[in-house]
Amino acid sequence: MHNHTYRNHAVATMPIIKITNKPCLLANLPQVLVDNFSMSESQNWAILGGNGSGKSTFARMLKNADSSNSAQLVSFEDEQALLEREIYEDDSEWINQVDNGRTTRELIVENLADEVNLITLIETLHLHQCIDTGFKLLSTGERRRLMLARALAANPKLLILDEPYDGLDKEFSAHLAATITEISKTTPTVLIINRLSHLSELTTHIACLHQMELVYQDTKENALSSKLFRQLQSSDQDANRPLPARMPSTYAPYLPTFEQAIVSLKDIRVAYHNKVILDGLDLQIMPDQHWKISGPNGCGKSTLVNLISGDHPQCYSNDIHLFGQKRGNGESIWEVKHHMGLMSTSLHQQYRITVTAETVILSGFFDTIGVYRPVTAMHKQIANEWLVFLGLDKYKDTHFQQLSFGQQRMLLIARALIKRPYLLILDEPCQGLDPINRALVIQLIDQIAERKIAQIIYISHEQEDKLLCLTHELKFTPIAGLIKTAQSTKPPYSIQIVEL
Repeated sequence: MHNHTYRNHAVATMPIIKITNKPCLLANLPQVLVDNFSMSESQNWAILGGNGSGKSTFARMLKNADSSNSAQLVSFEDEQALLEREIYEDDSEWINQVDNGRTTRELIVENLADEVNLITLIETLHLHQCIDTGFKLLSTGERRRLMLARALAANPKLLILDEPYDGLDKEFSAHLAATITEISKTTPTVLIINRLSHLSELTTHIACLHQMELVYQDTKENALSSKLFRQLQSSDQDANRPLPARMPSTYAPYLPTFEQAIVSLKDIRVAYHNKVILDGLDLQIMPDQHWKISGPNGCGKSTLVNLISGDHPQCYSNDIHLFGQKRGNGESIWEVKHHMGLMSTSLHQQYRITVTAETVILSGFFDTIGVYRPVTAMHKQIANEWLVFLGLDKYKDTHFQQLSFGQQRMLLIARALIKRPYLLILDEPCQGLDPINRALVIQLIDQIAERKIAQIIYISHEQEDKLLCLTHELKFTPIAGLIKTAQSTKPPYSIQIVEL
């Protein structure tokens, strides 16, 4: 046994999971080094660790170690795999209309065990408004709830939840916490988390991973009072280091005294399949303003971001001005994107090609998925400075898909920043990040705003992630008494703009 590994010495009755690092568990895939781990029916575990520590790998090891084959794992990787399946089975060409994928209802029924009540499951996970919506049209939070519903539909004997709260709004996160507590009373549960605030009331044990090794395990009570455990949750990483260099540019620098609005949206309307997402939205973002966009899952936050970035098909049928120019007046999409840096869950899901970490960051210079143009020595130098800045330089030649979700997220943030854009759009940038990298990103964004490197549009559910630079907030608020359905003729949310 490693001398820095702590174990719970209490005798565990009826172990349902036992891992001693047998090579057969995950064939040739990477594994977490485990001296000995067991879990009994009476225990609920939380697994913590930094980005790249092996949390998601350990989650898969737990699922594979279940000899009864009745464990269910909910993870971003499984969500991505489902998206890949829906894209592969796209029938748009044959049905002569856009195929939005299987509906939420169909995807749940796929896994539905005889003893599970579908209606109760839909009510528990608040899926009424999207139950007949195609998978490709679901918001980030709706997809997260769907994946949990698919797992619960199988009536699992062990439930493993990999970052279950990431991507969910505050209201549903509180509901989910209560739901997980209720589930944990009858079903052994493992939470893979990076925030101590996401511990369940019924968590009995905590384990900690570091650099692909299980280095700590004990009861929750002992862990929370342990000096070693606290050290594993802290870091002396300095987020106020100078930013990496920028490329010389022929474009004019960002001017905070520019008199015209950086972004101007007038009477915006977005609807599809008789469902109205936005209607009558007016928004002006002036120089020196940094905006937060908040609201429940599915309210239209990502739609708004995609309108601004040019990635929504209805952006040209609306009155949108960017940097003083009306969209649709002959400018190329690349001319618009040159002034923007974008990091979003949608972009993350698009990055399905096999490329290295260095290539992901380099692609930010060209606003492409991958790099298809010659890169100079200067391009590579700046990309590698960002890798060092984020502590990911040792993964320079590692394929993107082989990195942890949090590491992928950090690379995409660097991709958005590498060309020093006028406008930086960050949609849930801290999703999947451990406390150390989350603090680094928050301080980095504040530093960018303070030094007038870019203006910020920031979308986030997390109340813990507080940016000092924010000046305004656009809030989507549910309208009381208005029923949300797939055939809504008006948005079920009101919009409020406040100065912070």
